Amino acid sequence: MISVVTPTLNRGGYLERVWRGLDRQTYRNFEWIVADDGSTDGTDAKLRDLAEKSRFPITVISASERVGKARMDNEAIKRARGEFIIWCDSDDYFLPHALERLVSVWMSIPEDERDDFVGVTALCSDNLGVTPSVLPDSDCSWNDLSERHKVVGDLALFARADALKAHPFPEVDFVIPEGVVWTTIGNRKARPCPEVVKIVEYQAPGCISFSGKMEYSRGRAYALAICERNLARYPRSSGQRLWRAITFLRYCFHGEVGPMEALSLWSSNSPAWLIASIWPIAWTLAFRDIAQGKVVKTHRKFLFAATRAKITTKTSEMCRLS
Repeated sequence: MISVVTPTLNRGGYLERVWRGLDRQTYRNFEWIVADDGSTDGTDAKLRDLAEKSRFPITVISASERVGKARMDNEAIKRARGEFIIWCDSDDYFLPHALERLVSVWMSIPEDERDDFVGVTALCSDNLGVTPSVLPDSDCSWNDLSERHKVVGDLALFARADALKAHPFPEVDFVIPEGVVWTTIGNRKARPCPEVVKIVEYQAPGCISFSGKMEYSRGRAYALAICERNLARYPRSSGQRLWRAITFLRYCFHGEVGPMEALSLWSSNSPAWLIASIWPIAWTLAFRDIAQGKVVKTHRKFLFAATRAKITTKTSEMCRLS
């Protein structure tokens, strides 16, 4: 079975398009898990309507208030029944052959070699028909794709569920860059599927975007530290490593990550003396951010919400009855 995960926050108007893409799949052994992060736009009613007519199982995980994508992704991963998990955001949809092709490519890996693989990599296209990425011909880890082959743009990552269940997203802020998990499991090989399987729409209304505001700083600090550790074997110039360390500390200031916690997070990336020596530079930049009114302490709202939010789960049958 495949578990298709769709995180959503006030995107109820887009969910039917995701559902239609799934309803047209030629491969039928899948479930759809919708992780609703405290929507207030009638998403629950829309999902009840979709459950009434759905030919495939739907699980709806709902938060009583916003708790962040990392928390909701983790809830979805925990409840996933499939051997593989793939995300389909609320403004994306799969082409009819998508799941069938992904399974076919996975099955092309000899059974005695599959333990060395984390999944399959396939292409996405935008709503204008532009495919921004080109995959190498041979098996390649997700970390090698970005660091050695310099592949950019959205990809459809068809991942083993056991790998994702073993490495959950850190729950420290409403948003944490997803590379924190993909680089953690991304050293194992993935088989390329050089075909477009998913259509993505960039910057649809309501999408999360990183603006000029310094938001989600605690999430960014954790992600930067973990990604640097996971990608340590790839070459970086001294200037790049130094700037990333400064940026990490800047995020730590805004995200209220204490000095000892910051040192622990970054300990395998740079020696403590270097962190101490660049502390004044990072503080100067952080003070400038504050003076410019750019800083938003999103982690405070996250921590408050995390203590009181309730998470509920409904299956298709329960949605129909509610």
